[in-house]
Amino acid sequence: MKSKLWSLLAGLFLSLAVTVPSAAQSISDKIEHQGTSRYIKVTGLISKVSNGFLQLQVELNNTDYEDQKAFYRVKWLDESGFQVWDDEAWKPLLIHGNQKHNVQIMSPTNKARDFRIQFNAEKNWAN
Repeated sequence: MKSKLWSLLAGLFLSLAVTVPSAAQSISDKIEHQGTSRYIKVTGLISKVSNGFLQLQVELNNTDYEDQKAFYRVKWLDESGFQVWDDEAWKPLLIHGNQKHNVQIMSPTNKARDFRIQFNAEKNWAN
């Protein structure tokens, strides 16, 4: 009787352990910088699923007094990390001096469960 109880408890524990979400990822885990931006910083990132589609909100901060140009595109991935949509075209941004700018993005397919944002600024630090 005890062995059945222990077996049942062990099975319950294993099923609970599988459903526990992994540790939260940081912004740097989701952004692929194409160079090091001199003035524009990614300061916030929120994601949620709405009606089966992944939605993102990215907050960018221009630390310079002049307007700055940047470019981004998103790689849409499934839960295993496989890309589920073709590479997107680079999208331009103009961020005014000393301003924060929010970009809202929706996945083009309901198969997307993860993402990587590729980001490039016109004024990068020299290598």
